[in-house]
Amino acid sequence: MQLQKDLPTIESKLLEAMEKAGWITAAQREKPFDFFFQRAARTDRAVSAARQMCGMQLPRDDEKYKVDGPGILNNLLPNDIRVFGMKRTINFFHPQKQCDYRTYSYTCPTFVFAKPTELTNAAFRISKETLAEVNDILSIYKGTHNFFNYTAKRAYDDMSSNRYIVSFEAKEPFLFRDEFRKEDVEFIQIVVKGQSFVLHQIRKMVGMVITVVRELHLKSAIQRSFEGQRMDIPMAPGLGLLLERTHYDSYDKKHSKDHEPLTDWGEIIEKEVERTKFELITKDMLETELLSQGMLKWLADLVHHDFSSNPEAEEPEKKTFVTMAAACANKALKEQEATSSEAPEASEVAEGAPEVASAPEAAAPELAAAPEEPKAQIEEEKVAAAGSS
Repeated sequence: MQLQKDLPTIESKLLEAMEKAGWITAAQREKPFDFFFQRAARTDRAVSAARQMCGMQLPRDDEKYKVDGPGILNNLLPNDIRVFGMKRTINFFHPQKQCDYRTYSYTCPTFVFAKPTELTNAAFRISKETLAEVNDILSIYKGTHNFFNYTAKRAYDDMSSNRYIVSFEAKEPFLFRDEFRKEDVEFIQIVVKGQSFVLHQIRKMVGMVITVVRELHLKSAIQRSFEGQRMDIPMAPGLGLLLERTHYDSYDKKHSKDHEPLTDWGEIIEKEVERTKFELITKDMLETELLSQGMLKWLADLVHHDFSSNPEAEEPEKKTFVTMAAACANKALKEQEATSSEAPEASEVAEGAPEVASAPEAAAPELAAAPEEPKAQIEEEKVAAAGSS
C-alpha cells in the first residue's frame, strides 16, 4: 500500500491518478503529506485490501468528489485498483488514528489442518470436529495479549506489543475448482477483528494455529508465547491475507448528525465492493494458490521448524540451510567426541562398525521488518475507500 521510492505501490498509482485529474500538483504528488494524505492501514507485499481508507485535504467541492470522483480516478487507475466512494469528514480527521478496529481474513486450503493420520492433499475435507478444534484454538488469542513473539524487533517489555483481539474464527469451508488438475479443492476463511496489529502478527497467529492442529506443537505453547521467553513462531504465507474492513464506530456515532458514516458505505457500494473483491482479489488468490502450491511447500518446511531462539535477542535469529546444516554438523561432532572419550577402543567393541551422521534440518523462513509509518494531522478531509489486489 504505502508509497516507496522506485517501487510501484497502490499509493503511487493513486497519487499519479490524482495528479492527472488535476486534483493535486506534481510537488504534492512527491510530498503527499503536504496535503495531509494518510491511509488507515498498511498492507505488505502479497497482502491485499478490499476496503482500504485514505484521507486527504482537497479544495471544497463536495458534490464533484462524491458524485464524479470515483469514476474520474477509476478511469486513470490500473484495473486492479478501484475507488468505490468519497465522502467529506470533519476537520483533523485521521483515517489511521480514528480507526476503532480492523478486520482481516486469511484464506487457505483446509488441508493445512490435516492430522498426522490424514493425507495433506486436494482430496482432504475438514471434519466438523477439526473445525471446532480450530475455532477453540483461535479463541485463545481473543482479548489483550503481548504479541512480541509475533513480530520483529520488539522486546517483551515493549508496551506497543500489547494488542487487543475482538474476535477470531474460522468460517464454513467452501469448494473452488482447480481447472488445471480438474478437481475441487476445499478452502476455508479465517476472520480476525482487532484494534490494530503489529507487523506479521496475523500470519504468525495463523502459522501457530496450523502447527498446533497438525500436532507439531502443544496447544499450551500459544499461552507461553505471550510470556517472556522468546519463541520463533512460523509465519504463514502472505498470499491469503486480506484487509476486509476498517471500522469507525466511534466516529460514526459521534458525528451521525452532520457527517455520513465511514464504516458502512451503503448497499450499492457494499455490493460493488463484494463483487470487485471476488473478481480482483479472492479469485486471483485462489487460482494463484492452486497454481503455485505455495501452502504445500510451506507445510513441507513446517515439520522441520525450530521454535527455539535466543531469549536475549531482539528478534529470532535468522536461519538458513547453511547455518542450520553447520549447527547440526557441530552437534554431531561434539556427540562423536563425547562418545569416543567414554567408550573403549573400537577394536574391543566391534570391527567395521558404521558411523552415524545427523541430517541437517530444513531452513526456517526469514523475517523482514517494514519501516515505521510517519505521522501527520489532516484538515478538511476527503476520504476514498480503495480496493486492490
